[in-house]
Amino acid sequence: MILTVTLNTALDLTYDVPKLVPHTSHRVGDISERPGGKGLNVARVLSALGHETTVTGFAGGSTGAVLRELLAGPSPDGAGAPGTAPAPITDALVTVAGNTRRTIAVVDRTTGDTTQLNEPGPLVTADEWTAFLGRYEELLAGADAVALCGSLPPGIHVGAYAELVRPARAAGVPVLL
Repeated sequence: MILTVTLNTALDLTYDVPKLVPHTSHRVGDISERPGGKGLNVARVLSALGHETTVTGFAGGSTGAVLRELLAGPSPDGAGAPGTAPAPITDALVTVAGNTRRTIAVVDRTTGDTTQLNEPGPLVTADEWTAFLGRYEELLAGADAVALCGSLPPGIHVGAYAELVRPARAAGVPVLL
């Protein structure tokens, strides 16, 4: 199993507009939403390539509930989702009190250009970080490799990735950051 860590998961929303014009109102055409954050994107690709994958990190609030629901179901693009992909993605996300962030991509259909809006993510408390570390240590026991991916949410210290590399290395599990 490959473990992907996404400390700042997101619900990725994509809005398609005929033409993006600043300072005006827009009618949105197609709308898509899917679980996001760098590690969830990596897990989707690994799953499509046939690798059993487990995702961990944080998810919370109503946005986190939608993210987890989408993670459990078929992917809109048919790739990397449990039940439709060659290998499952297992949800081992840790629940936090704060609301999972959203990322909003607005795609201009005439040019293909994308404007991205990224929320900061929930404030992760010391107790939530401790709970995550416990889950991470448990998951390392069954991991063949670990991918540490993406940004840090508010409340997580700058040395968090170093703190996650140490136990993986001690367990002999290769780590990609």
